[in-house]
Amino acid sequence: MGKNKLKNILSRILFLSVFVTLSSSNVLADNIIIQSSTSLKNSGFYRYLAPILQHYTGVEIRVVAVGTGQAIKNMKNCDGDVLITHAKKAEIEFLKTGYGLKRFEFMYNNWVIVGPRKAKTEKDIRGHEIREIMEKIYDKKEKFISRGDNSGTHMKELSLWKELALVPEEFSKTWYLETGSGQGATLMIANELGAFTITDTATWYSFKNKGDSEIVGYDNNDLNTYAVTTVNPKKCKNVKTSAVEKIVTFLKSDNGKRAISKFRLNNANAFFPI
Repeated sequence: MGKNKLKNILSRILFLSVFVTLSSSNVLADNIIIQSSTSLKNSGFYRYLAPILQHYTGVEIRVVAVGTGQAIKNMKNCDGDVLITHAKKAEIEFLKTGYGLKRFEFMYNNWVIVGPRKAKTEKDIRGHEIREIMEKIYDKKEKFISRGDNSGTHMKELSLWKELALVPEEFSKTWYLETGSGQGATLMIANELGAFTITDTATWYSFKNKGDSEIVGYDNNDLNTYAVTTVNPKKCKNVKTSAVEKIVTFLKSDNGKRAISKFRLNNANAFFPI
């Protein structure tokens, strides 16, 4: 092989090496990890939002979808760049630890309780507010399925029982059952047992195996609000602050709000921008 030809090949290899290195650096710089509640992933929201975010911000998202409690725990280990969850009290506590930097609410939907269709006629559980239904469930000892996993939905459920001054855990071997699992598995078990459980509208709309279950009541007092909580770079030195800020700016923008409004399930808005 001639020296000039070898020199040309080596030059091309060097160029490609530099190009791949630069490209990899750009990819890394434009990727962020979101520690998130499961409901946003299960509903298909991230799958819908990811290409929109990449188009407007150049940032590619990777999602770790776990219960809110676990997501916050992961962020305390600096296993991500930003937190998106739906449990205000837990999020504020995260801010107080110094790991959280700023929190802003960007969209909401509704909390609902789902249960067997026949409950409306046979058990007189129909058209009531979620708290009234939970009181009836407690009084009649109807089967109730709790996630029991410290997720945002589980935290919401516990707050409702506390508000009602009821302690269903005392009946954990009879009608109050905990799955320790995600929302999909919990909904499946509730449907199979003809039981009640709490979820949000987007998760319910996207759930495929509804069987004989349906929405039997809404929370008329509180919304299911989703918030972005940014991470303190003094606590987590590798957090990609500039990329996260691009995501935050987009979600606050008119384009971001429009994108949230256009995400629909079952011909209904899954979320509403704030």
